[in-house]
Amino acid sequence: MGSLAIWMISLAVGLAIMVVAGAAGDVTLHTVAAALVSLAIAGVAVAENWQQRKAGASENVVAASTARNMGLVWVWGALSLFVTYYFIISWKEWLVFTAAFAVVGVLCLFFAAMLDRDEAAGRADEAVQKLAKYLSIGQLVGMVIAMIGLVIDGKFPVSKQANPGWQDWAANNIFFFGALAVAIITANALYTKNQSEKANAQGAS
Repeated sequence: MGSLAIWMISLAVGLAIMVVAGAAGDVTLHTVAAALVSLAIAGVAVAENWQQRKAGASENVVAASTARNMGLVWVWGALSLFVTYYFIISWKEWLVFTAAFAVVGVLCLFFAAMLDRDEAAGRADEAVQKLAKYLSIGQLVGMVIAMIGLVIDGKFPVSKQANPGWQDWAANNIFFFGALAVAIITANALYTKNQSEKANAQGAS
């Protein structure tokens, strides 16, 4: 329950910061806000992952935490896009990306819930663990490609467009820093999992 409360508070605060920055129409403020929120989520996720590994938590618990934190980033992105483009500024493609973010976020949360159920039932499904690892690798690669693509396309660093109906600058901030947060979370999870597997192998030898 405590973890859920922290998750909800983080989401609410993160969304509020993005709304205020978007409403101000200040590109620099919005960029800083997006960076701070996304890096804060990633920082909490990394700290939680290291604490779990140090405490010897099961793979189900660690993988569920990773999936939940990735879900937080995606849901934060979806809500930020929705509020920004439904109430504040205009961009014709916002709904498609908002829906995509929401779907991925829900899938991450569903996967986390599935792992939690396995843990509660005392199950350790190797196939599910492998799936969790492959999903982390896939998201890491995808996020790195997304960030590079935004830079190459001139979408980041962001700038306002002359067309008032095509203000995708706020979305590009959310895309870039959301991708950065997911990349950090997944890279750390893969690193600590690899270190844990090495330690277990050495202990068994």
